[in-house]
Amino acid sequence: MSAAIVLRSHQPADVPQLARLFHDAVHQTAGAHYTLEQRAAWSPPSPDLTRWRERLARQQVLLAESAGVLAGFCSWTVEGYLDLLFVDPAHGRRGVATTLYQAAEKSLRDHGATRVHTQASVTAQPFFLRQGFRVVRHQIVPTRGVDLPNAVMEKWLT
Repeated sequence: MSAAIVLRSHQPADVPQLARLFHDAVHQTAGAHYTLEQRAAWSPPSPDLTRWRERLARQQVLLAESAGVLAGFCSWTVEGYLDLLFVDPAHGRRGVATTLYQAAEKSLRDHGATRVHTQASVTAQPFFLRQGFRVVRHQIVPTRGVDLPNAVMEKWLT
């Protein structure tokens, strides 16, 4: 039986661990949909932790822990933009992403948001479809000189 998922707010000291989890998720979980070159552009080996801190300071951020170990995290703006939702590859398929997303959606509803939108990777699109999102459009995002496909997706909360 899996350990319970515990949610908590992030602290600035969590940033290196979040950046590492992000890197691991991109390079391990997204490997079926993105080339090595695309994954290296998306998440280079040395993250800019100052940029990570600045990005997360402007958002709501929840961490999921299982047995005291970071299992995933989610970040969003109060206006309804879901920016990051990543799960440690060792904790995949255990409800971590769903638990994080549901908490984010509840927070958005509690703050009066009527819509949530995101830019979902090819890997994440099936998850968001299961959560009731729809694809608005597919797009290519140039990142460090490499084209990364994703989809703009949205869900109405009303």
